Amino acid sequence: MRIIVCEDGFEYIERFRRFVPGFDFIRAGHFAEALALAPGALALLLDQDFRRTPRSLLIDASGSPSAEALADVQGILILRALRARGIATPALLFADLDDASRGLRLERELSPLSIVPSTEGLGQITARLRLLAA
Repeated sequence: MRIIVCEDGFEYIERFRRFVPGFDFIRAGHFAEALALAPGALALLLDQDFRRTPRSLLIDASGSPSAEALADVQGILILRALRARGIATPALLFADLDDASRGLRLERELSPLSIVPSTEGLGQITARLRLLAA
């Protein structure tokens, strides 16, 4: 059961590989890698902020290279671009949104998507993944 972890670092992938058995976690560091790895995956796990990613690898919502610094919402833009290319894999977006209505709108627009706040523990995230696998 392959799960793609899209992040600009290695914190999520290392934590999931260490503490969540039964899944094959594969890291994607930017959109092109996520696009290549997503087909056939059980789930996409996306960090929202990609400030450590080189600007040349950042994209806009269409998946095109971005002239603007959109690193702080890159996870959302990556998911938008994947959805635009027909990737309907369930996704979890790790983000603390200060506007609940924005989260609901994103979940509706980018379905199947769940926003996961930083207050959610590893046990709850693991339960979400097991539910997807069932």
